[in-house]
Amino acid sequence: MKSPSGNLIVIEVKIYLGMKKNFNGIILTGILFLIISASSNAQYTTAVGVRVGKFASGLNVKHFFDTNANTGVELQLGVTREAKGGYMSKGYFLRQIPIFDSKLQIPVDFIYGIGAHAGYFKENYYRIREGQADYYEPNTISAGIDAVFGLEYDTRRFPISVGIDVNPFYSFLNPGPEFIDFGVNIRMKF
Repeated sequence: MKSPSGNLIVIEVKIYLGMKKNFNGIILTGILFLIISASSNAQYTTAVGVRVGKFASGLNVKHFFDTNANTGVELQLGVTREAKGGYMSKGYFLRQIPIFDSKLQIPVDFIYGIGAHAGYFKENYYRIREGQADYYEPNTISAGIDAVFGLEYDTRRFPISVGIDVNPFYSFLNPGPEFIDFGVNIRMKF
């Protein structure tokens, strides 16, 4: 039934426009889902995330030079619990090799690389000499070489990767008491 003022027509138009907005939202959500699914199935070139380790933890960025995701660099910037704590930056040149197992079809890669680190320790940084702590002066800088070995799981459904690694290192400039670090990381792939 129509009212003389035409209210029924206005209500029908509002319902139609509301349904059109919902339909457009559903279409946009579907397109976004397809884009994310397609990008997560492809090899990524850059990933940004965090690493939590026995000693070094912080921001982690990985970038590949080729589209096959075989050769790249990884940079870490954060804090370290080595000695009594400080700040640490690390950089690696990496190789990443897929591990193939036709039965499981799990997207796991083996990672290895070499690099360097630099650290800053405001106070209480030490090395071990004859079984005792030998403390450096305050505001100590350390630097040295690193290696990294790890496994990375590349999720297919979501644009993230999860990994574990072991990082042997040695500081030539002001060596500390530690020489190996273990960690886990999670990164968003781009």
